[in-house]
Amino acid sequence: MRKAIHVLFALCCFSGPFMAQSVTKKAEQSSICSLQERMGQGTHETVRVSGVISGGLDLGTLQDSACPKEVTWVELALRSDRNKDKLAKLLARVGRARVLVEGEFYGPPAPDSKLPDKIRESYRPGWGHLAAFKTKIVVYEILKVKTASEIQ
Repeated sequence: MRKAIHVLFALCCFSGPFMAQSVTKKAEQSSICSLQERMGQGTHETVRVSGVISGGLDLGTLQDSACPKEVTWVELALRSDRNKDKLAKLLARVGRARVLVEGEFYGPPAPDSKLPDKIRESYRPGWGHLAAFKTKIVVYEILKVKTASEIQ
């Protein structure tokens, strides 16, 4: 019993600095266009990105006027309610808002490895409604929200 307590104490003491590093790591700000272009199948990274969110909090998309044909699916997994109400009210009233968010950006999902090779080669799975989106972002924090009049 005493040995188990010592081991647990050692784990707590020595793992703290390592865990703190991963929590405090700041995501670099990226553009949606560059993320959509560079993210390969099955890849993801923590990012800070701005764009125009449309739809609602439960079903939304994020896009950038620099690449208007590329739209990213948005899922919320908020770790904080900061700016959530402001965004919800804006989306309910106007249907879109300019946001700065932090979260995990995912490239196209990889096809299931159990599929036959011929099908897997031509099959392009996606995210969101009807798997229609090549990329998605899981939003952990809404850093800024601007009104529709501030959207260029």
